[in-house]
Amino acid sequence: MRKIWIVCLVVLLGLCACRPRHAVLRIGIISPSIDHLPLSFALAEGGMDSDDLMIIPFTSGWEAQEALIAGRIDTAILPFTYIWNAVAKGYPIKTASFFERETDGLLTHPAIQSVSDLQDKKIGMLKASSLEVLWLDFAKSNGIKAQTVYFHSPNELVTAFIRSEVDAAVLYVPLLNKLEGDFKVLHWFAERYPLHPCCDLAVNTKTLAAGKQKRFQRFFAELDRFVSGLNTREPRFMQFAARTYSLSPDQLQEALRHTRFRLGLEQQGVVFQQKMAEYSKVQGYLERIPAAEEVFMNISEP
Repeated sequence: MRKIWIVCLVVLLGLCACRPRHAVLRIGIISPSIDHLPLSFALAEGGMDSDDLMIIPFTSGWEAQEALIAGRIDTAILPFTYIWNAVAKGYPIKTASFFERETDGLLTHPAIQSVSDLQDKKIGMLKASSLEVLWLDFAKSNGIKAQTVYFHSPNELVTAFIRSEVDAAVLYVPLLNKLEGDFKVLHWFAERYPLHPCCDLAVNTKTLAAGKQKRFQRFFAELDRFVSGLNTREPRFMQFAARTYSLSPDQLQEALRHTRFRLGLEQQGVVFQQKMAEYSKVQGYLERIPAAEEVFMNISEP
């Protein structure tokens, strides 16, 4: 009898080992950015089923993009230029939804009071970023010819700006709000493009197809419900955001005033990104401009 029980136990263990493990959805975020704020708050508040979610932080968009391309993560909240860059090179990356919007602007020293004062000045920015294409569009529409100075990270850019090594900097919330007391936000890009998407929810279609499609769909639905019902003036949300980004109450109020979170793939956002892709192509950052169906996906598809 004992031998029979041992055999049964071995068989049972073997069957358990053969069962497919529940797929964990690996989500990449850029930790210094505010673009993942609702997701982080939802997880902290228990507003999402997090048992099979794994958050993986990165310090830059390039790092997150590389991880997504390599399949080390399944989805990521990324500036849209990184997604278009990956798609143009033939990688299995697509945009499932727009997400964070309206967070970027042009910061200047007090001596620069108008757009015309930017003529021939040094403008600091991150190379091949969504910030750069927005600046190129702004400069062209205003007839501004300026000297572009590139930096590898936001911290390098901010340091150079404070030291007056550049006259203006193209930045995003909440960095803009932390500096706005001593400097001036000359222009918010949302003035020209209301609700324009800055960061999107991107996916690696190859890793999703390997058994994670339904989990991503559930994650997306949960995130959409949470964001749709989110009150960004709720005290718990304000406390979480202030603590996460080390913002004063006034800085946080300004940051949220210039930030929108909304999922969806409305045509206005698609057209906006296509226009920005044209600037990327001119600059040599895109080998080609992908068609919209190459970039954007319907998450309900199997």
